[in-house]
Amino acid sequence: MLTGLNNLPWKLLLCIAAVLVALGFVHQRGYQQGFTKAETEGKAALATLQADYTRQAQQQAERDNAALVALQQRYQQQVQTANDAEREYLTTTAALRKQNENLKRKIDDVTQLWIDARGQAHPVQCVFTAGFVQQYNAAFGIAAGTGATAITSGAGDPTTTAGPVDRWLRDSGVTQRDVLAHSIDTGERYQQLVAQINGLLDYIDGLKNRKKQ
Repeated sequence: MLTGLNNLPWKLLLCIAAVLVALGFVHQRGYQQGFTKAETEGKAALATLQADYTRQAQQQAERDNAALVALQQRYQQQVQTANDAEREYLTTTAALRKQNENLKRKIDDVTQLWIDARGQAHPVQCVFTAGFVQQYNAAFGIAAGTGATAITSGAGDPTTTAGPVDRWLRDSGVTQRDVLAHSIDTGERYQQLVAQINGLLDYIDGLKNRKKQ
């Protein structure tokens, strides 16, 4: 038995064992190095992904904030444009009201007397027939019974007792003063409507110009 053991190639076996141990060590070391490298690369990739996500989230937040700021600015510009249009309209209507009052104060000065070429004053004698008054009101789109402001005489309509044939040619009782007063009021309303339309157009133009900026 001992003789058989002595006859074994111990040197060869020791060499093979040494090689196997070395290979195992190399394998273990390679595994450790590979695991460490993979772990390092994985952490680096994860950090890169996290950094990209953080950067994209920050960029999106900046875009959202810029859009919100732009929206707020447009809203403020629209409010400012509307306020400017309203202020201009109110200023215009106040000026028109003052003009109306000033014109009416001068009605008697231009409807009571007239002066001829020799400088002599005469009382105004002007007759407006019922037909004239009806045509005048119709020109402004005012029909009887509509409740709209029409030219009327303070003394009432004396044509109610006239016959159906000649009542249009009867004195309506309307004076120059009545006609002028009605024209002043109508002129004020007309200019108010013009101011409203112009204000609306200016408001729309203002919005368009600010959108282009």
